[in-house]
Amino acid sequence: MSGLHSKHGFKVEALKPKAGGKAVQGSAIPLILPNDLKYNVSTGAVEKLQGARRETLQVVPEALGLLEGIEQPVSALAICGPCRSGKSYILSRLLGTADAFELGHRMDPQTFGIWMGTSVLRGKDFTIVLLDTEGIDAAGASADQDARILVMTILLSSLLIYNSLNVPYKGDLEKMQCFIKLAKGITVKKGEKTQMSAFREFFPDFLWLLRDVSLMITDQDGVDMDPSEYLKTRVLGRQGEDDFDESTSDKVGRAILTFFSSVECATLERPSEKKEVMNNIAQHTGNLNPEFNKGVEDLIERLLLKSRAKRGYDKGSTVSGVALSIMAKQYVEAVNDPKAIPALDNTWKNTIQLMRSRAIEEVVVEYSQQMQAQVAAATKNGQIPLEDAENKGKASSQPSLMDLHHQLFKVVTDMLLEKVGHLGISSGDLGNENKVVVDQMQKRLVQREERSVDYVAADGTIKKQKGFVVTGGELFHFIQSNKELSKVFCQKLFESLFDPIRKRVETPPPHYDFQQLMGELASARQQYSEQARGPEKWVVLQEMTKNFEKLKANFEKIKGYQKKLMQEQQKAQEAELQAREKAREVKQLFDQQQDMQKAHQETLQKMDQQHREQMEKVRQDEAERRQQEEQKYRDLQNAQMEQYATMAKEFNEKSSSQMQDLMMRMQEQQADMNKQMMDLVTAIKDTPPPVVNVPSPSPCCIL
Repeated sequence: MSGLHSKHGFKVEALKPKAGGKAVQGSAIPLILPNDLKYNVSTGAVEKLQGARRETLQVVPEALGLLEGIEQPVSALAICGPCRSGKSYILSRLLGTADAFELGHRMDPQTFGIWMGTSVLRGKDFTIVLLDTEGIDAAGASADQDARILVMTILLSSLLIYNSLNVPYKGDLEKMQCFIKLAKGITVKKGEKTQMSAFREFFPDFLWLLRDVSLMITDQDGVDMDPSEYLKTRVLGRQGEDDFDESTSDKVGRAILTFFSSVECATLERPSEKKEVMNNIAQHTGNLNPEFNKGVEDLIERLLLKSRAKRGYDKGSTVSGVALSIMAKQYVEAVNDPKAIPALDNTWKNTIQLMRSRAIEEVVVEYSQQMQAQVAAATKNGQIPLEDAENKGKASSQPSLMDLHHQLFKVVTDMLLEKVGHLGISSGDLGNENKVVVDQMQKRLVQREERSVDYVAADGTIKKQKGFVVTGGELFHFIQSNKELSKVFCQKLFESLFDPIRKRVETPPPHYDFQQLMGELASARQQYSEQARGPEKWVVLQEMTKNFEKLKANFEKIKGYQKKLMQEQQKAQEAELQAREKAREVKQLFDQQQDMQKAHQETLQKMDQQHREQMEKVRQDEAERRQQEEQKYRDLQNAQMEQYATMAKEFNEKSSSQMQDLMMRMQEQQADMNKQMMDLVTAIKDTPPPVVNVPSPSPCCIL
């Protein structure tokens, strides 16, 4: 079976619980259970709750945890139908085994609620999740409870298999009244009455699987029929034209044909005629009917080809495992509430909001963790601060803080798109809806306020630079930490460079003069300018220089001290430092403004591109599906034409043969008649004429 999976781009893969979750036992786990049952995660068994009556449904958190681990779109393949009809076996074979789902060998049903395989079929574009459901006629379940399970199965699945034994007849639909209740149990738009045909866009594809079928399916004239055509015309289709006489079977058939986007049928022969094999076919795979095994492989290939990602409510949207887990909880809450009806639009809207909030939260955590690790590596665990401005066009062995931010911002933006991009656009306004998502993420990462600063331009005029400064968000914490690190680093550097000079000024050595002092100060400032790091570089130099000026009285003791020259240099240095700090502020305002606009625009472009690709894929998928349907129709027509041609040929050959036989018989009969006539003529010629005795006349008669 692995060859069949790989042929169509799938591989069987075990699901893992989300971080912190408990490992699950077994190859299947209940996703939804009746309230009178409880799942034991330690043993993997379902336990009956003493004294509890079955009234509502409940989700199993451990199963939701497994679903939440699937971030890509999912295709939920579900199977339903009567108890003990082999539903679980088909799903097990899809996973390449015979007993992934527990099989029912006894009269009591083995599956209650909705179960999910703990292994999936992982594909390139989506992951197939398998759902096994409680039998429609399960013991202890009422018709309303059957309807609830069916509603939940349909809402969660993208391909629904209805599994039953033997070829159905019109009367068999009487037992499927739960399908009629679908229109009352679900609505497309909250608070609005829904036309039955509106469900087709959101309901799964429907495949009726007929088990233990050995006879040919034919029409009223005995002509072979395609199973799907038979199902739609002879079983589900309306037989009479009287609108005032619609039977329950007619209603069920109309519901199935109207609700589901496509309705098809497949057949499987009986696995075996031996009772011991049928009691547990999982243990006798090698003894099964070869035609049955071949039919199962053909069915699996058909299901893999037909599978598609479950679509959300909005155009171009798909449902991920995370979204499906959220939807399952909301649908169960609605199904349990007698005053509520599951609404597709409202559920999807809530799901999108939760998905986006959760995705943004996960992105922020990822940003914070990676930023912390990269800052630690770049600063050598907090020893050397980072420059806050981006190193544009500068060769540097150390990245700036904004360099790290920009790199990570792109990474987490791609993460966000991967997590929520498949949700589609609900309002139809792509730009506005994407802008909201981008704004929410950016505000968590970077919060900015508009500021302005006056500065002296090159021509000597006073100008105002408007821009933004970072005032909050995750980046702000790293900026503040880096500023503190820069302040401490630069203070230590200043002290290491100027402390020897201070000591010489306080206790001048012999022959130490003013010219030497000025040279040492200039050299120290040059070294500081080259070695100082971070945003506090010039601020620290200003503060420390002011402290150094307290040694003014000691300066006057230096040989050749020139007070005026000293004051002029100090004044020039102060002006230079102020100008440098002002230039840094101006650059920071400008860079933050450019950064915000650039990041915003790039993110919107990515989201726009992703949406266009999704819509193009939707168009391609729709076109492919139409081509498949058209090809299927052409194949059916060709098969019918070939069948009719064969029948006509057989009829002509039969008619010709019959005519020849008739002519030969007529000729033989004619020959027999001719012979009889000749024999009669010959007999007449050879026979002498008869002798006639004439009596003599009486004497009394003579005259």
